[in-house]
Amino acid sequence: MKHLSNLLTAVACTMVLAASCQSNGGIKSPENSSLFEMVTDPESGVVSYALKYGEPDDNRQSLYFVTKSMTEDGRFLVFQYTSGNEKKGVGQRHLMLADLKLDQVFDLGPMRMTPFIETKQDYLVYGTPEDGFFKVNFQTPDKAEKLCDIPEEIKSLGQVRRLATHLTMTSDRTKAFLDIEAKTPEGKNRYVQGLLDVTNGEWEFWGETEWNCNHGQLCPTDDSLAMCAWESAWSDLGKAYQEETGWYPRMWLVRKGSKELIPAEARNFASHEIWDDDGKGISWCGHGTMDVEDCVYHLDLATGKQEAWAKVPGARHNYCSPDGKYVVLDQAPETWWRGCKWRVAFWNRETEKYVWIYSTRDALMPRDHQSVLHPDPHPHFVMNGRYVISTANNADGHMDLLITPVDQLIEMTK
Repeated sequence: MKHLSNLLTAVACTMVLAASCQSNGGIKSPENSSLFEMVTDPESGVVSYALKYGEPDDNRQSLYFVTKSMTEDGRFLVFQYTSGNEKKGVGQRHLMLADLKLDQVFDLGPMRMTPFIETKQDYLVYGTPEDGFFKVNFQTPDKAEKLCDIPEEIKSLGQVRRLATHLTMTSDRTKAFLDIEAKTPEGKNRYVQGLLDVTNGEWEFWGETEWNCNHGQLCPTDDSLAMCAWESAWSDLGKAYQEETGWYPRMWLVRKGSKELIPAEARNFASHEIWDDDGKGISWCGHGTMDVEDCVYHLDLATGKQEAWAKVPGARHNYCSPDGKYVVLDQAPETWWRGCKWRVAFWNRETEKYVWIYSTRDALMPRDHQSVLHPDPHPHFVMNGRYVISTANNADGHMDLLITPVDQLIEMTK
């Protein structure tokens, strides 16, 4: 009966949305676009909408979770696409653009980095070490506008292997934060951070670390502040730091000329940190071996208060809703590897209840032949918290992109 009720609710919502489509400038929703089909989780009864582009065996993935995959008006969805089943062989991964007004998909070309998505003005910015930075307007996706070349200050570092883990930009969208990895002719790795003005190619050096400083993210409301990760904090350098200070050195607040560790107080471990949309706080996943509960933690920058925000053990990536009332997270219910079993949860902070957006999916790839497509679900809120986007693995070797309406999740966790 629960599944029937969910189905009837979804059908009713689809009829209402279809009637209101004209008032939304002709933009369809996942519920009534021909690009999607409704799917219902067999255990939780949660209704989602799966992107249908390509062959059923192909891979459709959301972007890395710190980058919103959909514009605020719901017209454009940016996703990753790889043809073929990974157990049989796959092609080159491309960045794609789905237009829910035209019900068409456009190929933006091979993907080299996670781009910055301007969700209110409908464009993206990306860069490559060889060719510089470009802008793609979603209204004219077949035309990439050249913004700037890579400046000599960056080229002189050596062979640039990474410009940015996932691109973020200043509030006026003129400068991009880079967490560069380069290898010198002598074979030394260099890790450099700073701002690149994409309007003129001017480089502003912020700092350099001896450790792999990546996952850089500018604060959404403070252009002078970024957060970075010590990605390999479990290495020899990280162990030495922890032995000296007592803190696992994962999360750092970075400004021009300075950096400051954010210690995970409740559990001396942290991973996959992310800014709140309003820039006032940070959340992350805490887990490890200490006798403290696994869960999603949150830091209020103004007060310094750290608290548990979602008590779901084993969270790997999380994202908080714009109003801070809800958290989505993914969990590897058994041993983690690239292509392991996954499930995705929605946590209601007001009731401390949760529901599985999708229940446990069997492993995409075996542990002795792991996926090369970074198949983690990476759930995140889009359209001001109206939907959740995530990637769902399938045991037959391909991935689906799911868009899940949030209203039903709130109702299920009352």
